[in-house]
Amino acid sequence: MIAQLSRRAFSFVCIAVLAACATERKPAGAQRAVDAPHAAGEQLAAGAQLAAGAPPAGATPRPTDPVHFVILHTNDVHGQVLERKATWLDKENPPPIGGLERLAAEVSAQRRQAESEGAQVIVVDGGDWYQGTPEGVIDQGRPFVEALMRVGYDAVSLGNHDFDHGVANLQRILASSHAPALASNVRDARGERIDWVKPWRVVERAGLKVAIVGFLTPSTPFITHKDASALSLERAAAEYGTVARELEGSADWILPIGHIAVEEAVELAERHPEIPLIVSGHSHTYLKEGQLAGKTLIVQTGAKASALGRVDLWFDPTSNQVLSLHAELIDLLHDNEPFDRDPELARRCAELVEQAQADMATVVGELTAPATRSKGFSSSTAGNWTTDLMRKLTGADVAIHNKGGIRTDIQAGPVTRRDLFEIAPFDNTVVSFELTGAELDAVVRGSTEGPKHSGLEYSGLVVRARSDAEGSLTVVAIEIGGKPLDPAARYRVATNSFLAAGGDAMDVFKAAGARREEPLLVRELMEWGFVNSGPVAPPNDARCVLVP
Repeated sequence: MIAQLSRRAFSFVCIAVLAACATERKPAGAQRAVDAPHAAGEQLAAGAQLAAGAPPAGATPRPTDPVHFVILHTNDVHGQVLERKATWLDKENPPPIGGLERLAAEVSAQRRQAESEGAQVIVVDGGDWYQGTPEGVIDQGRPFVEALMRVGYDAVSLGNHDFDHGVANLQRILASSHAPALASNVRDARGERIDWVKPWRVVERAGLKVAIVGFLTPSTPFITHKDASALSLERAAAEYGTVARELEGSADWILPIGHIAVEEAVELAERHPEIPLIVSGHSHTYLKEGQLAGKTLIVQTGAKASALGRVDLWFDPTSNQVLSLHAELIDLLHDNEPFDRDPELARRCAELVEQAQADMATVVGELTAPATRSKGFSSSTAGNWTTDLMRKLTGADVAIHNKGGIRTDIQAGPVTRRDLFEIAPFDNTVVSFELTGAELDAVVRGSTEGPKHSGLEYSGLVVRARSDAEGSLTVVAIEIGGKPLDPAARYRVATNSFLAAGGDAMDVFKAAGARREEPLLVRELMEWGFVNSGPVAPPNDARCVLVP
């Protein structure tokens, strides 16, 4: 059999043999090999026995030798039609990277290469298709998703931001784009699976049936359009057992793809160690070599069409085991060699750029220092700038903005409307209302304390907290206007309309009285700030302070 394998295929078989002789061996470059037999799913044992028998008349004969699969995967494309500057690779001279045409060309090239080696190719995406660029949100995402589907996906997972303009709009996009969308863990108000996307799709390759199953992060009802609040979602780890039982006898192995963060994928792998591979998304994690959870390989490409993931997988059709896995990320850099373009995709991309460019290229201000994001319990210059503007516009005592609402950094220099769109792409306005000090205290503590705080940005408020050995935080002081927060006092609070409507589980904001909504989107607020102050140096003072 080895004599019939390509050189690349032979190398993978060698990896499986060599791995048995070493406790850990990492291949050179941006790759990781996982070499241990994997049951394709204990729940599929009966199905494996059926599949191993004689195929029905007219069916593709079932192979007997190991089959080489290549899984090409993307996630969190977020409307990225254009290339962008890879400042994380070189701050001084960032190379151009990514964009939809470059992504599609690499998928095509990798497909050709894999098929020339005799491999079976499956192309999947982990959700969040259109929201994030001016081109992506034209007509609420429809033309971009139609263009994205020219990549040639076999299956795509729903993402939380695909709901950003409501359920009806998402259904419209799916109908016009014919996207092979999947979501197994989404239930409607009756507790039934939604009937407008499939839970899984079974594709046949070389006589083998692969069930691609979609999962969506359970936080979706709290972090997107209010329509999603009528939905309920099981965690992927809980839903998978149900899915495996339902698929029993109809698939040879299951490939979970999902808009689930790495930690959710780890939970899924720990609950179901028989899963060999999980394609994840949502957390924008660049897993250069993949990440192992037990014997399960978790992969993710970062975000915004900057990299394409490739997993080479060897499947034994007799034992229904994955013999070897090999993962790599391909950075979509623009080198000196031209890449093959899809003329129709190029036309669609050009139309989207033309529609967006005239207004987006307008310079609206200047930053004298970068406006950057931060994670966890810390202040950021972008967060300080945004919340200060909210407080200035409304006259509020305190302004609060969620870190997840700040989507990129802006470097020092001229700032265009495109820059402002990319840092604040959501159509959120500024809302103010009144809270008691006790209510505000509960909001701050609820978003700070514990091992998994959500992260907020503040203006007019400083929160001081202490961290224990496990990284859990305890708030020790909250100051407003330089004075301790008074639980009995009433404070005017400004925030974005997403949080004001109860997003991120901010129910106290939703119930607050004396509400007033300003007719400015957050990105328009930033432009208003330039008009009123000229060049801006985003404030860098600490408003989230760790104390001994």
